[in-house]
Amino acid sequence: MGEFFAALIAGVAQGVPLFIVASGLTLIFGVLHVLNFAHGAFFMIGAFAFASLLGGGSVNVLVFLAAALAAAVVLAVVGAATDVMVFKRLYGHDHMVTLLASYALLLMLEGITAEIWGVQPRTQRQTPAFAGSFEVLSVRVAVYDVLLVGIGLAIAGGLYWMLQRTSYGQIVRAVATDEQMARALGIRARRVQTGVFALGAALAGLSGALIAPLVSVDVGLAPTFAIQSFAIVIIGGLGSVSGALVAALLVGISESLLISYAPDLAGFSLYIAVALVLMVRPRGLMGNPAITARA
Repeated sequence: MGEFFAALIAGVAQGVPLFIVASGLTLIFGVLHVLNFAHGAFFMIGAFAFASLLGGGSVNVLVFLAAALAAAVVLAVVGAATDVMVFKRLYGHDHMVTLLASYALLLMLEGITAEIWGVQPRTQRQTPAFAGSFEVLSVRVAVYDVLLVGIGLAIAGGLYWMLQRTSYGQIVRAVATDEQMARALGIRARRVQTGVFALGAALAGLSGALIAPLVSVDVGLAPTFAIQSFAIVIIGGLGSVSGALVAALLVGISESLLISYAPDLAGFSLYIAVALVLMVRPRGLMGNPAITARA
């Protein structure tokens, strides 16, 4: 029982960063109807920016969290700039066009990142306040895992509140549902779209910052997390933030359980989940039929 509980906690902690980055991707698709393969590059730049701000050293909690927020702000600016310079010109085009353009952007951002930070992997130490662990039901639980779960739940709740309980959320949903009607009602749809793109990129950057202490920070993060975030969006359903949360937790927990009980299958949980969901429910676990039809 203890081993199962430990695998469950580790799986939830593993799934939360996937949710944060995938939530940004599904927001962008839900509002802009753009398949942004460069989203993984936003994650990578967030990790590099975070590690660069802290210099790889150990810092106190406030500096650690401030650096993570700074990485998110940097990526919000990068996201807004790429939307204006690249994706704004592609709205209304076939999804294959935007997918190829975003893949080209991914390669460009990888090259720019390598020029700025080099190709040697970097490491970032955790702040001492989050480096320890505590015991629950005879199982050691890492403090940083609990922090990740808390941040993930806060982001999920914040996104739900923004989209469902605020006037800005109503505007965003109006643009996502019918852009032409939103324009007719006086809504500045392009400005809303750029704002959503910036928010999605900021979430990717924040996720990259949070995962930096747990991985080797290098340019290989971009394609890896681009594929994983796309898989999460497919499993959860296009345009569904709640679906992305469920899918990320499902993938994280299944991967952790496979590592504990079937190590030979470890690493395949993502592909198994995608295959099973597509066979049973092609539009994803919580996909919106209208959005899926537009895809």
